[in-house]
Amino acid sequence: MECPFSLEINDKEDQDDPMEDADEHLMKQEETDKLEPVEDFQVYQPPDPKSVFDAEIIAKKKEEERLAHIKGSVIDDDEPDFEKDDPFGRSRKHAWVFINKAKREIADAFFVEPSTGRKYQVEDAPYFSIESIFNHKNYWINMDPSRGIDEINLEFDNDTTGEWEYVMINNDDKKGEDEEENEEDEDDDDGEGGGGDDEVLDMPPPWSPKLYVVKEKFAELCPKGEKTVFYKKCKVEFFSDCSVVDGLVKRITIYEDYKRIIVKEVRS
Repeated sequence: MECPFSLEINDKEDQDDPMEDADEHLMKQEETDKLEPVEDFQVYQPPDPKSVFDAEIIAKKKEEERLAHIKGSVIDDDEPDFEKDDPFGRSRKHAWVFINKAKREIADAFFVEPSTGRKYQVEDAPYFSIESIFNHKNYWINMDPSRGIDEINLEFDNDTTGEWEYVMINNDDKKGEDEEENEEDEDDDDGEGGGGDDEVLDMPPPWSPKLYVVKEKFAELCPKGEKTVFYKKCKVEFFSDCSVVDGLVKRITIYEDYKRIIVKEVRS
């Protein structure tokens, strides 16, 4: 996939270098005093000894470096990886995490993809539609899952249009119904004719135990405090705070090719 981080950088090449002085060329001292050679006598300089074996070794090393440079800078097959079509297409089921807006200062609803940890806004989500949504209190079913995700009303918990149907009877809804029934049966003194209470169903508990994450482990972001993620022509390395001596927390390597061999730029 495309790199989610901004690859644009303002290098300010069109601006003057603030560290360069305008009169710096005046501060350079010209070499005026030059010694003239003396031609009265000449000293014989014997040629430097040359080794034929060393010359062969140096030539062989240069040839290996040349071949290595060609291998590292020339790519015969630079095409994106082939991805075959999904045989299930839009009918494939997938689970994700949906964070609804309203409480805890969340301005907009968004999705979290569990397989990558990436966050998607509703309008940018890579999903086709929504079949159902559930939490620890209730289970809501979309009555028309053929609609696209941009056409679905995500106010499922307060739906009045009939687009969503809930499965579990909520305690709050049951309380409201009981209050209405109590008002109707307020004048019934003998107690006869009072119907039994409907059983309120609770969502079944999850099969997995509750997860506990130690604060120190959470701060590491991943095991050993570093993580590498590959994107299209890009590699992103993450480092937890204070895990690297020079304070490095993120390094983005941009490549020229799909195979990620020729490095174009490295940003830290």
